[in-house]
Amino acid sequence: MSAKYIIKIVTLGDSMVGKTSIVYRYFENKFNESILSTIGIDFKTKYIKVRDASVKVLIWDTAGQEKFRNIAKQYYQGANGVLLVFDVSDRKSFERIEYWLNEIKENNKIDSMYAVIVANKIDLVGERVISRDEAEKYAEKNNISYFEVSAKTGEGVAEMFNNITKGTIDKIFNESQNQSILEDRKQIFSYLDDATIMKKDKHCCM
Repeated sequence: MSAKYIIKIVTLGDSMVGKTSIVYRYFENKFNESILSTIGIDFKTKYIKVRDASVKVLIWDTAGQEKFRNIAKQYYQGANGVLLVFDVSDRKSFERIEYWLNEIKENNKIDSMYAVIVANKIDLVGERVISRDEAEKYAEKNNISYFEVSAKTGEGVAEMFNNITKGTIDKIFNESQNQSILEDRKQIFSYLDDATIMKKDKHCCM
């Protein structure tokens, strides 16, 4: 399939918050109880249409373990969008969102990205320790969109991904009015001809 534009979205968050399960649910519409934690980096591709233009979306799933942090940095630098994921039953994973935000600020230009905070595992009603109100206030304070999802049931996943892909693309289209921004971002948001887009995707699983 051919496309004129390509965007890069990364998932960030601590290990075991469900980043891989969220991506798997979006692409396969399934939940795998035995899915393993990502080792290093993996990515999936999806084609969508926005404003009558075909767009290739690369969703990079990064590992949350400390030993893979330096590897992950190489891949979320230059991202157009980011999912900051935490587990509603794990307060530490919520508190660590601040760490991931700082990581983005240090290694990217966060003002040019579209960020979304994602509360996963909302199906664990009896185990929930982070309320919607607390998380929404944190997201509002940081001027970031907020979504609640369950990779297990699928609730909210499609809506969240639709929001980040459209939000990312809208942000880039708006910035495209500024040529200096385009020049600065030409390596991460590329106008592609059919020959380029048809090249075989390379996967990086470490």
